[in-house]
Amino acid sequence: MLRPGLVLGPGDRWAVPALAELLGAVPALCDGGRAMLSLVDVRDLARLIARIARNDPPTGGRVWHASHPEPVRAADLVRALAHHGIVPSSPWPELPLEACLERLRASGSRLRERQFRLFAEDFWQDSREVWRAADCPPGPGPLDRLAGAAAWYRSVAADRVA
Repeated sequence: MLRPGLVLGPGDRWAVPALAELLGAVPALCDGGRAMLSLVDVRDLARLIARIARNDPPTGGRVWHASHPEPVRAADLVRALAHHGIVPSSPWPELPLEACLERLRASGSRLRERQFRLFAEDFWQDSREVWRAADCPPGPGPLDRLAGAAAWYRSVAADRVA
């Protein structure tokens, strides 16, 4: 079984839209955005799945973490999203987790603490093994792939406003 972390790219109606909504509710970098996240671009995940389907699947009958092998800092994700016009560019103040959670509760956001913590605390798994076992290069990384998904994300944001 392949288990990706947060999947980014065209078709993502949860990860980046939720982060954008959370940044609207709590316009800050929680703990300076130090959280490490397991991310994978949907196109890289598709390549991995196709490689496994074409070849013998990795042995072991186990769960394989299927994110990009290099985790991404939350602050780097926010900066990359801002660079591509997916979230506002802002001087994101740094706040501790408890202050962020208080602001989230006061904001009236439909998103809850659990979703906030996915971006505010370390949420990563070592995924190197599945890429090696599948003999599949993981690609440049999900932040490098954002340029190819930026227009799609902006259209999703526009749909939410309309």
